[in-house]
Amino acid sequence: MDKSELNQIADLLEQASARIAEFKKETYEASFRKYVEDNAHVWSALSGTWDENMPDRETDRAQVAACLADRAKEQIDAVKGRAKKNAVQMNINLYMVSYILPAVIAYQRRCGGGEEEMHKLTDAIGAKWEEQFGQRIQAADYESIQAGFKHKLCFVTTAVCCGIHKPQNCREISLMKRYRDEYMFRQADGEELVREYYDIAPTIVKRISKEALPEEKYKYLWDNYISKCVALVEQKKNEQCKQLYTKMMSELKEEYMVTDRHKQERSNT
Repeated sequence: MDKSELNQIADLLEQASARIAEFKKETYEASFRKYVEDNAHVWSALSGTWDENMPDRETDRAQVAACLADRAKEQIDAVKGRAKKNAVQMNINLYMVSYILPAVIAYQRRCGGGEEEMHKLTDAIGAKWEEQFGQRIQAADYESIQAGFKHKLCFVTTAVCCGIHKPQNCREISLMKRYRDEYMFRQADGEELVREYYDIAPTIVKRISKEALPEEKYKYLWDNYISKCVALVEQKKNEQCKQLYTKMMSELKEEYMVTDRHKQERSNT
């Protein structure tokens, strides 16, 4: 690929903040569809990376992965302070897995690309990400992400596991997703609880990422809640897991979702 094409691809990262602001249940569908259309010229430039008739497609995939990782590193290095760097990194990671990678998959499917071949580019990007940042980002298609807005119990679990450097497809996340689908949704109050988790979990995760040492909070949540929930599920103690997870969310809600009005009321007492 030529330099101008690679620059166009890397320039996608300049849209990260604007797109993440629209990564919400109410706005994601329209935002994503517009994103795919507005950047059609970029997806077209990428088409050679999955065209079986292109002899240099493996080299092109490596170049694409490198240009994205390098631009991400530039953006992270441009801010000062560990907390700010962590916040920028998390936002870029979220943008990658919610917009760039799903858009690549969507465009490939539109062009009739084979499933096996189309994931070679996203796999190459994920591998380069791990090499550059020590964090593996996992590609998902738009449909899976959109469906996930209805089932957000694992949002905090995923953030905690990534925060302690576990991959997004780790055993613990997979186990909690099965617990959510096979147990939680069958409980009388299960759907209501999951809906509440969805409403507050994204904000909680964003606010943790802005702390001076977010990794300490993630380790605390892992040691005191997530790892214990996983053990309870493995022991088929599903109700105890539900109670513990609910306790964790209540604690997080109290710590991170207190409004300015509540703070003012406390200061006056």
